[in-house]
Amino acid sequence: MNAKMRPYIALFRQRLLGGLQYRAGFWGTAITHVVWVYVRVAIVAVFYRHGNGQAGITLEQAAAMIWLQEMALNLMPGFGVDTTVWSRISRGDVGYDLVRPLDVYNHWYVSALSDKLARFLLSIGPVLVMALLAPGTVRLRLAASPLSILAGFFTLATGLMLSCAVICLCYAAQMDVNVGNGPAGALMTVAQILAGSLLPLQLWPDALQTFLRWQPFASMMDLPLRFMAGAAALSELPQVLLTQALWGVAIWRLGRAWMGLNLRRLIVQGG
Repeated sequence: MNAKMRPYIALFRQRLLGGLQYRAGFWGTAITHVVWVYVRVAIVAVFYRHGNGQAGITLEQAAAMIWLQEMALNLMPGFGVDTTVWSRISRGDVGYDLVRPLDVYNHWYVSALSDKLARFLLSIGPVLVMALLAPGTVRLRLAASPLSILAGFFTLATGLMLSCAVICLCYAAQMDVNVGNGPAGALMTVAQILAGSLLPLQLWPDALQTFLRWQPFASMMDLPLRFMAGAAALSELPQVLLTQALWGVAIWRLGRAWMGLNLRRLIVQGG
């Protein structure tokens, strides 16, 4: 194992294990996910029954996408955010991270990765059980092909890497005194909407489908979940992976360069 990677692997393991410990609020969060699914599916079902337009997916696939979205929300920027880094930047305590023998960007990236993964693993179990036991059209119906489900999990994992790059880009924006908190928060909100967290992107207007498919945030959640719901063919897998790779590298380089610029201009005061 590369000696440079050992501290980050240890940090990832420590934060992941800490995040996997059950808390009282966990069960409340799981129940909220389930109730919110019933509300969203009921609203979508009304449009399917009484609407005049044509949707790109069936009602069963839309219900499956909504269930899967609720399970994957904790992988997205802005949901279940670890406020530790945010508070350090706001209070000016970044100096504590600078004295560690770790690259600041890699440190924050690994922290975001472990935190997101821990929250996802905690919520997926009970929500999945309730999804499979739900009645009628609300019940979760996964794709018939095991390969499609596997492709969905794989692309969701690679989408998590992109999600953490977006989080670190928000950290870089908040560190910049010329930008501040507003744009960072707005970026997270836009990322959530365009990732399909409020409505599956295939239910958006047809005129927007090309844009929605190629913008960076769709490949974090919506495109991977289409494989699991049976709303996308396996032939689309290379395109999704290519989209994730191109946007992931671009956002990673932008965030790292921006953070490096902020750190060069940083002045740490005190004694």
